[in-house]
Amino acid sequence: MKRPGRLTILLIVIASLSGSVSKAQTAESMTAKQVTIRDTQVEINYYHQGQGETALLFLHGWCIDGTYWENQVEYFSDNYSVYAIDLPGFGKSKAGRTNWTVEEYANDVSAFIDTMNLKNVVIIGHSMAGEIMLQTALTNNPHIVGIVGIDNFKFIDVAFTPEQMKQMTDFFPMLQNDFKNAAPMYADMMLFHPTTSNEVKERVKSDFANCDPVIGFDAFMNQMQYASTDAQRLEQLNYKLYLINSDNFPTNVNGLKEHCKNSFQVEMIAATGHYPMIEKPAEFNMILEKLLTGLK
Repeated sequence: MKRPGRLTILLIVIASLSGSVSKAQTAESMTAKQVTIRDTQVEINYYHQGQGETALLFLHGWCIDGTYWENQVEYFSDNYSVYAIDLPGFGKSKAGRTNWTVEEYANDVSAFIDTMNLKNVVIIGHSMAGEIMLQTALTNNPHIVGIVGIDNFKFIDVAFTPEQMKQMTDFFPMLQNDFKNAAPMYADMMLFHPTTSNEVKERVKSDFANCDPVIGFDAFMNQMQYASTDAQRLEQLNYKLYLINSDNFPTNVNGLKEHCKNSFQVEMIAATGHYPMIEKPAEFNMILEKLLTGLK
């Protein structure tokens, strides 16, 4: 596949970690609940609405929280039991640990599924949570029936130039040494579509700035390391991989064909950035509903 020309490696990789919101969304309508898991070492803040034989478990991206799924929680609660959680270290979820790897987050998700006695679970993971979703699925938990990635696994087998790699490595110390300013600066420069409202921009930048800098940086670096092995891990996946991706950056379908041994399906949404479920929530919900119907 042709290397991404004007797109920097920084734009590509960090964009895979981040999340945004719609100006129509407000957190007030979501009532938070808490549950302790993993021998009381982790407290999960979560939102639940609806009843149904199938449970939808929404996982958010980097430096944000479960309230960013408000539109989906409301929409799908008519027919599903819908959950959106704060991943530990983000939002209001807490964990008594210093390890913020993808594997640890997957253990949190698995423990939440088991503690809440969820059945027929479809995991929907946006951005950074795509890797968490993948790692959770690799445990072959019998209660998981499907996985849907949101704007992720787009760059399987894509090669990057030395210049792009240097841009990425140059950004790491900036993020580590001045997270409060570097993360929002990146968001302002890279994450927004030309039509993104100022309200959305300010909320995202505020969330980034107020994220715990140690957890934010460590989660970022650990996810980067895990993502370098995505192709090999997809070969071990026993589920069909469903993706809802924006066309802001092309999805390397050839890479998915090479490594998704159990098939895949990519649904595209045109003219959005990294946040199709927020930028075009009605269209996103319709596409996700179609995929969920196909899973039954």
